[in-house]
Amino acid sequence: MVAPAYASDKLWACLLFASNEKMSRDVPTWLKNYNERLEKLVGYTGLRSLGQGEVTLQPDRPAIVNLRGNMRIQLNSWVREGNGRFLVNIKFYRRDRPLIETQARMSRGSPLFFRGPLWRNGRLIVAVVIGQRTGWDIWDPWE
Repeated sequence: MVAPAYASDKLWACLLFASNEKMSRDVPTWLKNYNERLEKLVGYTGLRSLGQGEVTLQPDRPAIVNLRGNMRIQLNSWVREGNGRFLVNIKFYRRDRPLIETQARMSRGSPLFFRGPLWRNGRLIVAVVIGQRTGWDIWDPWE
């Protein structure tokens, strides 16, 4: 059965900077559970958050999270497939230029990571989660 996202579902995105410097500051605590996965993905051991944002998913409208450095994540379509899974069409932009465009299956509360461009002495990474927010200070993707 195919159905749209729940009215309370939000798209959360975080722009991360990965390098071999010891950083890991400003990174949401729950995201640190993925340090090993990220190290394998990008080959760097340290992370720093460069900014994050969220928007509520609205039917038939793109969901756009603006990030630092004229970057943004745009979810053009999302369909709830059941069992907390979504089929999404997503783009990562720098200014008006799409850097990444993909269709992916995501599970509610499980981050999808994009390897972004090399930057300074590391690489930019985008983390994207669909879920529900329980409070203004703490993002709880497993609700």
